[in-house]
Amino acid sequence: MFQSKKIYKEVFFFSIPLILSMFTQQFYNVADTMIVGRFLGVNELAAVGNAGTMVMLLIVVSGGFEFASEIIFSRYYGKNDLKQIASGAVNVMSFAFGISILFMIIGFLFLPTIYQWIQLPQELIPLTNTYLLTYMLGVPFIYIYDISRAILTALGDSKHCFYFVLGSSCTNIILDLLLICVCHLGVFGAALATIVSQMIFMFVAFFYLYTKIKDYPGFTLKPHFHKEQILELMHVTIPSIIQQFVITCSFIFIQSMINPFGSEIISGFVAVNKVITLSRIVFLGFTQAFSIYAARLIVAKDYQIIKDIYIFLAKISLIYVSLISLCFLIIPHLFCMPFFSIETYQKGYLFFKVYLQCSIPMLLISVFKYMNESLLRSAMHMTSFLISNLSDLFVKVISTYILLSFISTNAFWLGETLGKSLSSILSFILVFIIIKKTHLKERN
Repeated sequence: MFQSKKIYKEVFFFSIPLILSMFTQQFYNVADTMIVGRFLGVNELAAVGNAGTMVMLLIVVSGGFEFASEIIFSRYYGKNDLKQIASGAVNVMSFAFGISILFMIIGFLFLPTIYQWIQLPQELIPLTNTYLLTYMLGVPFIYIYDISRAILTALGDSKHCFYFVLGSSCTNIILDLLLICVCHLGVFGAALATIVSQMIFMFVAFFYLYTKIKDYPGFTLKPHFHKEQILELMHVTIPSIIQQFVITCSFIFIQSMINPFGSEIISGFVAVNKVITLSRIVFLGFTQAFSIYAARLIVAKDYQIIKDIYIFLAKISLIYVSLISLCFLIIPHLFCMPFFSIETYQKGYLFFKVYLQCSIPMLLISVFKYMNESLLRSAMHMTSFLISNLSDLFVKVISTYILLSFISTNAFWLGETLGKSLSSILSFILVFIIIKKTHLKERN
């Protein structure tokens, strides 16, 4: 019992900087959106919302390497394999930097095609183009920044990662206000603020990681790719990239369905997704911590502790979701007001309110979906992880498309709820199967 309480406390306090990092990161995204919406206008807000969806396409590989780095380096840390940590850090970042250059070039070439694909309104193309062309120049730096933080988190240093995110976010907001409100650079200023702030703290995070691992055996700044290490890394990276890519594509499909409803509904959609994303941060932080600890404990075969942590974090997450859901029901207008005037854009606010309140069941279900998928990834059962994750996305997109003809804009929240429900059930089944197989393997 004492051991359980000790690990609960350890995981909880490890989670706090992760939650704060995610909240801070999302807060500056929201602040960026709020500044654009309030100081530039609805068209600029809609353009940045569309650009944000397409930006996700450019950083899917970064997300894959980030997820993989957390799992792989957590396992190295659990085995105290300092040599693998030292060589792996340089190898991952070198490879990721090269891939980011490739994706940046592809992005420049295919932007017009993507605009047609998502049915971007003609009046939004110049603004969206300005934002994206500026942002893409910073993509390689964002890759290194994200991977550096992921490795540090896997090594147990979630606190400094929070400091980096906080510094980057504060810098981003200050630059936003300066470039948009003082220099009047419009959406170009918004994009420039983001890439400059992340570039600065990429160098800070990379240097700090260097100081931590430079004395590890086998460390060198020159990449030395080893077949076994690359295969292990790619075993997690490729499914994670596929997951991130499909998530992004699903957002683009949904964006293409929302765009024909006009700028007001687009702005409501952008705003409600920002609020829901912020509301998920607490339990996503817990699931990230669970994933890192589970990866370490699986190597040590401490399965009972994994179960105890799962139950503990799930309970806390459900309590949190219940409280935030109550706020959605009582004061939805307060969540919308920072983005646009609810008196001026009543149609956009009505869409926002309905979507927000009807998403409450989806949030409750999501707690178990994310916990289960974190466990699947930590155990490196990537096929099962992909099946669970992609089922959510496919059901969401297909059901939204079908339901649009019958219930109009209500199809967006209902489609997402249906996707999360199926995926949660499937994730429980997949986890149960893996537990059974593990028990049989242990007996033999």
